Amino acid sequence: MEQKTVSYVNQSGWNQSAYQAWTNRHGSPKEYAKKLVENPTDSVSHYLKFMGDVEDKKIANFLGSKGNKAVSFSLLGAKVCVVDISDDNRKYAMELAKEAKVDIKYIVSDILEVPEDEGLVDFDFVLLELGVLHYFVDLMPLFKVVCNTLKPGGHFILRDYHPVVSKLLNVEAGKLTANGDYFSKEVIEEDIAYSFLLSEEEQVNLKKVNIRRWSLGEIVTAISNAGFRINYLEEEAGVRWAFPAGSPKGIESSVPGVYTLIAKKEG
Repeated sequence: MEQKTVSYVNQSGWNQSAYQAWTNRHGSPKEYAKKLVENPTDSVSHYLKFMGDVEDKKIANFLGSKGNKAVSFSLLGAKVCVVDISDDNRKYAMELAKEAKVDIKYIVSDILEVPEDEGLVDFDFVLLELGVLHYFVDLMPLFKVVCNTLKPGGHFILRDYHPVVSKLLNVEAGKLTANGDYFSKEVIEEDIAYSFLLSEEEQVNLKKVNIRRWSLGEIVTAISNAGFRINYLEEEAGVRWAFPAGSPKGIESSVPGVYTLIAKKEG
């Protein structure tokens, strides 16, 4: 399946009730902004360990969804740009930024087709996180965009669900089983990520999205071949929320649920 077809399907999916889903999850933008202003480091503390002081730094958050990370970084003094395919996401994010009294730039576009005049260059950091790579049927074009966005010596931060969990593990009849296909390259149809935040009536009419899950080896190889030097890879323990509902208690201590990868643009 071609990327343009996948992107068209997924754009349609992500423009369905996303604003309502985020309101159900976090409250109105005004309510959520109050929480972020009170503690701007809370939602980005994991990344600040690698970024340090972000004041006056340029940060691009690709597929940045509802904008909470962007607003948090902006509250800490960074200059932030979000690129995302959903107008609904942008609406929530821009209202969130307004209520928090910060400025963020939000580009609604397929990340592979951002116009050159948007000035997506010379950034200190590019962040991708938690359930975004699977929207691409070829990782190399995405990572090339990331590389071109960064200034020489800039850093790419990727945090995502570990493929062992997303590709291999399932909960069936109250038991966790490793019955998935880790090496599958199939594009599959799946519910939109935020569907569970909506009412049953709203869920019935939701279009699905197309995804292709990647192995860790495929991800690492593509990043290495896109002009980066990988200098950090952590397979994280203790991340309970990364596992399917009903997973055995304590599984997060022995199986990685999430990983964080840091890569530096060479040159």
